[in-house]
Amino acid sequence: MKSIYISKKEVARILNISPSSVTRWSKDNPDFPKPFLLGPNKVVWDLREIEHYINEQKKIRGFLGHKPQKGFDVNKTQ
Repeated sequence: MKSIYISKKEVARILNISPSSVTRWSKDNPDFPKPFLLGPNKVVWDLREIEHYINEQKKIRGFLGHKPQKGFDVNKTQ
């Protein structure tokens, strides 16, 4: 399967967050996919990594028929 690379703006649109949040999540969240340079001035993310991240977050939160991770309390506000 051919890789598809997307811009920060496209990542933000997919996740329904601002582009500045994409930058912050990339720096602050070790589980969030990291960008890479495709050229001297072109920073991109791998679409499959973004999709995988979304699916993992769904599993953590108890979607897709998976149980939430041990220690996760669905009734507790994080």
